[in-house]
Amino acid sequence: KLIKVAIFLSIITILWNLIEGAVSVFFGVEKESVSLVFFGINSFVEVTSSCVVLWRFLKKESDFKKEDSVDHLIAIERKATIVIGILFVILAIGTFADAIVTLVKNGKPDTALAGLIITSVSIFFMLFLCLTKFLIAKLLNSSTMMSDAKCSLSCMQITLVVFFGSLIYSFWNGGWWIDSACALILGILFAKEGIEMILWAKSKNFDGGCC
Repeated sequence: KLIKVAIFLSIITILWNLIEGAVSVFFGVEKESVSLVFFGINSFVEVTSSCVVLWRFLKKESDFKKEDSVDHLIAIERKATIVIGILFVILAIGTFADAIVTLVKNGKPDTALAGLIITSVSIFFMLFLCLTKFLIAKLLNSSTMMSDAKCSLSCMQITLVVFFGSLIYSFWNGGWWIDSACALILGILFAKEGIEMILWAKSKNFDGGCC
């Protein structure tokens, strides 16, 4: 079943991000890298998003026979989509705040080998998860799964910014501001995405499907 695939993807995402987050925070603290610590904290946002997906689909499996109601399933999708939308807004605020603080303090990107390895591995793995989640979301026509797929995409975009920002700085010291400037743009986009999710979930036209 596609639902079982969605549950499996959520479990994999949770496990991966718990490990990635813990390792990133550990090396970030050790190397005194704010960007790496922030990157690790972002991983836990995605953990929460995937937990919401788990709740949504496990809820469906257990309640469908008891309450064979379309309205009941739409209500579950609505709640899950709103929660993920709020997570997006939180992610946007965190991304925006980190970028501003880094720019004000003239913070330099982390060029440590550990950081580059963590982010490069994460990019490829998250790309696979993103594409798979988008496919499953379309096949299930699930707003919750689509929102989680967008959350994975956003976290991958942050990873790309951290990775290329560090790479550019290692070759050109004058480009220290590039990753923070890109993060500011991402913060705005995340906020827009989160607000749209919440508004879609609260609208009268919400049917539980992909918006």
